[in-house]
Amino acid sequence: MAAHKTRARLNSVVFFLGSAIGLFLAIGLGLWITPTTTPGVEHASWLRFAVRAGLGSALLYLGIFRAWQFFTGKDDRVPKAKTPPPPWKAKLLSLLPSLNSESNFPINAYYLGSTFLIGLFTTGLHPKTSILAITMGHQITLASGFALFSVLALLPVAFPLFLALFHPQAGPRMKEKCTALLEKHGRWVASIICIVFALLLWHDAFKVMPR
Repeated sequence: MAAHKTRARLNSVVFFLGSAIGLFLAIGLGLWITPTTTPGVEHASWLRFAVRAGLGSALLYLGIFRAWQFFTGKDDRVPKAKTPPPPWKAKLLSLLPSLNSESNFPINAYYLGSTFLIGLFTTGLHPKTSILAITMGHQITLASGFALFSVLALLPVAFPLFLALFHPQAGPRMKEKCTALLEKHGRWVASIICIVFALLLWHDAFKVMPR
């Protein structure tokens, strides 16, 4: 969004709003599926066990999958020669014009709405982030890290926003550097985070499992 040649500011603002709303919807879902409990008291129940075990299993799968991608995806972590986009990607760029940094699509409700939906789905409702956000919503009554989690989760979209607002010409260069960094290290970092959360959730699940 922040790498667009002429609309970096507009794209970044709308994308950030979509991302923030999507993230808090996922956190709200985690809060909604969490049974009510007395603060500081753990009540054994199969429902609490199922919620935590389910989230833990999803995170464990995601962590293992990311680790597998890291160890087997050597071709994905080396620079590739630029080629014309495949037909499906060209079609996607025409449907979501803000993804195309060269686009001159008119600014209208469709343009703003599609940019908002990109932020909504890529941050809050995407499997990569939604599972962690739902987990945070589930643990919100037990942990005081809600504000810290929200800041960290929104940092990848807040940073481009500030970049686009105050230094828009740096967007394309930062995009290349960040892409290279994430392609090299993103998978193993995501794998460790997911596996750690998974183990913590399974530990909590066994604590509330009826004996």
